[in-house]
Amino acid sequence: MKSELRLPFYLAWQYIRRGRKWTFFLTTSLMAVAFINLIFISSLFNGIIDGSNKQIINTLTGNIYLTPKDGDDFIKDKNKVLDTLKSVNGVEAASAEMLVPAELKYKNLKGNWQILAINPADESKVTNVGQKIIEGSYLNVNDEDAIIIGRQITGGSDDGGGASSFKGAKIGEKVTLAIDGVSKDFTIKGIFETKFSETDKRAFITEKALGQLMPGADTQATTIVVKISAGQKEQDIISKIHAIGIEANVYSWQEAAGLMKSISESFLSINILMSTVGILIAGVTIFIVIYVDIINKKKQIGILRAIGIKPYIIITSYVILSAVYSVLGVILGTAIFLLVLTPYFQAHPFVLPIADAVLVLDKADYIARSEAIMWVSVLSGLIPAAIITRTKMLDAILGR
Repeated sequence: MKSELRLPFYLAWQYIRRGRKWTFFLTTSLMAVAFINLIFISSLFNGIIDGSNKQIINTLTGNIYLTPKDGDDFIKDKNKVLDTLKSVNGVEAASAEMLVPAELKYKNLKGNWQILAINPADESKVTNVGQKIIEGSYLNVNDEDAIIIGRQITGGSDDGGGASSFKGAKIGEKVTLAIDGVSKDFTIKGIFETKFSETDKRAFITEKALGQLMPGADTQATTIVVKISAGQKEQDIISKIHAIGIEANVYSWQEAAGLMKSISESFLSINILMSTVGILIAGVTIFIVIYVDIINKKKQIGILRAIGIKPYIIITSYVILSAVYSVLGVILGTAIFLLVLTPYFQAHPFVLPIADAVLVLDKADYIARSEAIMWVSVLSGLIPAAIITRTKMLDAILGR
C-alpha cells in the first residue's frame, strides 16, 4: 500500500528527470509570467487607490477634519480648539483653515476657486502642499500680500487648468481678491502641483492677510485638519475628540473620499475581469503542456497500464507534475515581482493625473491568487490525464 502511494511521486519525478530540460524551464517560466500578470494588475490598482488615498490625506483633509457644528458657519475661537486638539494623545498636528468668500481675478480672467487662509507653520505639519511648490516658494507666517496658487488655477503652456484657468499666470504677477466690494492685490509667491485636482484648484493666503481683509475672521475657521501619529486609528482619535467636548462635526478622511470610492469600485470590476483572464491563461497553458506531454507518452502510458499500473496512479502522477509546475511558477514569479518589478516601480512610479502610483501587494490577495493558480493548474493537468487513461490499452500501446 505504501509503495503504491509513493508510485505517483516516483513517476512524476521520472517525467521531470527524463524530460527535456528546456520544456520544463519554459513551462515553469510561462507559469511565472501568468502569475506575475495576476498579481501585477492587482498590485497596480492597489497602488493607484493607495496613492489617491494618500493624496486626500496629505493634501486635502489630513487624517481627520472638523467642520462647524450644525447651524454654525464657523468654528469659533479656533486657537483654543487647536490647543485642545493638540493635547489629545495620538494627534501629531492640527491646522485651521478659513475659507475666504472671495473672487480671484487675474488680468481680464476671474473665477470662484477655493481660497483658504492658513497659518503656514501649522499647515505644513498636516499637509504637504508646501512640499509641492513647482515655482516660487511657500508662504511664511508674516506674508501680508502674498498668495500661492494651484496649477489648475494658474494653467500653463499645456493649459493645465483647462478653459477656466488663468492661462499661464506666473510668479511675481498680481492677482486681485475681491470680497464684498473690498479688493486687494496679492503677488503670486508660489505655484504648487500636487497632481490631485481638488487640491490644485485651491489658493492659499495667510491668516495675517485675511485679518486685513476681514477683521476678526482670522480668529475663526471653516475647517480644521488633523494629522494623527503613525499606528493610530482615525476612529479611536475621533472618539477621543468627541469625549473632550469640542463643538464641531468630526469626520475621518474616508468620508471625503466619495470620488475615490467610485474609482475603487471601477478598479475592482476591472481587476476581477483581468484576474479571470489571467487564471484562464494559466489554466490553458498548463493544459496544453500536459496534454502534449501525454500525447507524446501515449505508448508509455499504455505499457504502464499493461504491466498493472492502475489508471488513478497515472492520473495522480500528472496532477503532481502540474502542481510542481504551478508551485515553481509561483515561487519564480514572486521572486521576479519582489526583487525586480517592485523596486523598479518604487524608483520609477507610474505618473498618473491623480497620483504617482507604485505597486502595492496585498498579502491576502497574494495568497488567494497563489491558491487560484495552483488549483487551476492541478485541474488542467487532471483533465487530459483522465482522458488518456480511458483510451483502450491496446490503442494506447499502438499509439492510435
